[in-house]
Amino acid sequence: MSQCRGRRKDGSRCRKVVRGDSHYCAIHADQEKKPSKWPIVAGALAGHLVAPGIGGALTGAVIGWGFTEEKKMSKTRVFVSFDYDHDSSLKEFLVGQSRHPDSPFEIADHSIKQAITSGDWKANARTRIRRADVVCVICGHHTHTAAGVSAELRIAQEEGTPYFLLAGYKDGTSRKPLAAKASDKIYKWSWDNLKNLIGGAR
Repeated sequence: MSQCRGRRKDGSRCRKVVRGDSHYCAIHADQEKKPSKWPIVAGALAGHLVAPGIGGALTGAVIGWGFTEEKKMSKTRVFVSFDYDHDSSLKEFLVGQSRHPDSPFEIADHSIKQAITSGDWKANARTRIRRADVVCVICGHHTHTAAGVSAELRIAQEEGTPYFLLAGYKDGTSRKPLAAKASDKIYKWSWDNLKNLIGGAR
């Protein structure tokens, strides 16, 4: 079951379950973007101009419809939480994967290189996490000592934002942040696994 992508009036993420094949619950159904019919109309007109007649218009309309279908496939926005002092290269690798042609996600934001003790750090992190659909926590060798990662995970838990823990290394030495629950599993990092996790599989 997937969580609604809708936003409440205060900007926080809705915690309700989606309806059918939609990305939104019944309350936030109006936030789902409806595809414009203009690409279909424009395609039909252009097709008619290039090849006058019903055949050209139909061909152009089909091409225009294909464009609207592509636009409908919005990507999942991911906030990446990681240990800035040790795992920046892992974050960059994830950013690279988000740019694959078949990637279902985009990096909406990531951990801030700023002292967690500074006054506005928590508010800044909360705002960034609220903009995301899911939080990906990259677990490295020292993640259990990274106070910022634990703080970001707690914010995700408070906001009800879905999250998952991703193993940064294959040698079994990846560590959970201290804020992780005992039931939180560290998942193997593979392209297929990553796509499934971002899609809601746990």
